[in-house]
Amino acid sequence: MGSRVEDASRSDLPLRVSSPPKGASLGTPALESEVSAASQRLRCLAALSGSLTDPLGPEDAANLVEQHALSALGATSAVVVTLGTFPRLGPSTDHAPELGVHPTLHVVHAIGLRAEVNAALDDLPLDAPVPFAEVARLGEPLFLPSEREFSRYPDWGTAMIASGARAAAVVPVWANGELRGVLGLSFSEPHAFDEDERAFVITLGVMCAQAIMRAHLRAAEHVARTAERHARDEAERANQSKARLVAIISHELRTPINAVMGYSALLSDELDGPVTPQQRSHLTRMRASGRHLYGLVEDLLASARIEAGQEIVRMDSFLLSEVVEQTLTLIRPLAERKGLSLSVRGPDDPVTLHTDRRKLCQVLTNILANAVKFTSEGHIVLRIRTEREGVDLRVVFEAEDTGIGVAIEHHEDIFDAFWRLETPGANADGSTGLGLSIARQLAQLLGGDVVIASSRLGVGSTFVVSLPASLRVTRGVR
Repeated sequence: MGSRVEDASRSDLPLRVSSPPKGASLGTPALESEVSAASQRLRCLAALSGSLTDPLGPEDAANLVEQHALSALGATSAVVVTLGTFPRLGPSTDHAPELGVHPTLHVVHAIGLRAEVNAALDDLPLDAPVPFAEVARLGEPLFLPSEREFSRYPDWGTAMIASGARAAAVVPVWANGELRGVLGLSFSEPHAFDEDERAFVITLGVMCAQAIMRAHLRAAEHVARTAERHARDEAERANQSKARLVAIISHELRTPINAVMGYSALLSDELDGPVTPQQRSHLTRMRASGRHLYGLVEDLLASARIEAGQEIVRMDSFLLSEVVEQTLTLIRPLAERKGLSLSVRGPDDPVTLHTDRRKLCQVLTNILANAVKFTSEGHIVLRIRTEREGVDLRVVFEAEDTGIGVAIEHHEDIFDAFWRLETPGANADGSTGLGLSIARQLAQLLGGDVVIASSRLGVGSTFVVSLPASLRVTRGVR
């Protein structure tokens, strides 16, 4: 009958050199042989431990353990099977896994095993009447020292005897307190399996599990890195395609919009005859709607260029006052139309900037236009100051308004593309929700950022734009 070793789940079972047999003395052939075998097993474990640190695949790791087992014990065949997926997926127990979690065994690698026996072990149910399934169910090692013990497993025993096996050792493969699989060895002669040999085989099982687990984890990490790289490449290609599509669409849209605005201007100038006051009012609204539509198209195009990494910084040197006045020229009519006070404070001394004039103007325009959009009465103040950071100079713009304000939970949401404030009347202008998103992305492209410094519902908000006065030249800058 087969015999079992207690505490099979422990990975620290000692390998000992047995005491001399009764009647044996030091220097006898029997003792020297036993000492030599124990020494060989210790050398085997040391070599195996060092080899398993290499980046091996699951099959290579199993093969390495099997080769050392054959060499140290004189076994004729070895096989490693795992329980379903490996590493384990799903709940675990202190002993063997439930049948519903891992219903079959899977052969990872085998040496010296007949093809029909190998095939019979693959996809083997855990309730099958074979030693591998029994060890997988109970989590305890099984040693079969002679053919007589094979009779407990009729079909398997007959196949093994036919293949020349006369003894076998089947041990659980444990790792991190979980049963991961089974290691099996067969011998061409009856084998007694002394205490040291049993501990040696059990230790091999533990090392096998750890090695295969590391191999699978490395493989999983490689797959994850590859998938991440592919996903990133796909996203970049999608952004490039989107940018090209938006550029084409924007070009096709801008052409008719310019035509509508141009012809409405011709009609307003009465080049083709006089127009009535009512007609002039209609033409004025037409031109205003055309300009608004043109602005929406430009926002979409700018957002697509930024996402695709196609936005280029064009360096220029200019006075801060110039870009501020250029911005106010665009914003002042919008503020006056709503009866809002628009003012600028500081700095008193001239400041020279070395950055992208057009992008800085767009950042300030988007910030101030957003303030006008969400302010129905009161004022908008643009405060400008400079700050020293070592040898570098930064320019800080604070745009304060008396508008509807933003709840604190939405302070970051407002910078998301296409996010719109769900407030009655807030989006009556039909905006895209891209203004602040584009402003932040352009500011970051210029080495700065846009943040909301403070905001109170019904009181107003203060947005802060901070940029280096002189942008350091990097890739993508002209």
